[in-house]
Amino acid sequence: MKFGTRALLAASLVLAILGVAATAGAQSPPQGAVETLGAAKAVFERTCSKCHGLDRPLGKSFDKAGWEALVDRMKRNGAAFSDAERAQIVSYLLTKNTFEAKCSACHGTDRPLGKNKSAADWLATVQRMSGKKPGHLTGDEVANIAAYLSLVRPLAK
Repeated sequence: MKFGTRALLAASLVLAILGVAATAGAQSPPQGAVETLGAAKAVFERTCSKCHGLDRPLGKSFDKAGWEALVDRMKRNGAAFSDAERAQIVSYLLTKNTFEAKCSACHGTDRPLGKNKSAADWLATVQRMSGKKPGHLTGDEVANIAAYLSLVRPLAK
C-alpha cells in the first residue's frame, strides 16, 4: 500500500501524540526502587571507599557472577560487610552495568549522564527510550535504570 506525503504526516502526528500521551501519565519510579537502590548506593560508597576510590569498581563491568566474585574477593581481603550488604553492593553495581549496557546500545551514556531530572522525568525518559526499541528493556530494568539515574543525576534543588 502506498502512502502519500499527507498520509505519512498524519500517521506521524498520530504516533507522536500517542507517544506524548503514553509518557504524560508517567509516575516516578516505584518509591521502593529509588529507596532500595539509594540504600544500596550508600552501602557501596561507605564500604568500598574505605580501601580505594570508587572510580575503581565503577570503571568495571561484570555480570552478577562476576560482581559477586569480586565482592567476595574484597571480603577475603578484609572488607567488612554483612551478607545483606553484599547483596546491596552487587545490586547497585549490576544496576549501573544494566544502565551502561542497555542505554549504550542506542547512544552514549554521556548523553543521559549530562542531564539532571526529577525521578518522574527520568522514568518518562527511560520509558520513552524503551518504546523506541521494544523488548530491549524489561519493566524492572526500566524502573531500575530510572531509579539509578534519579540517584546519580538528580534534579538540582
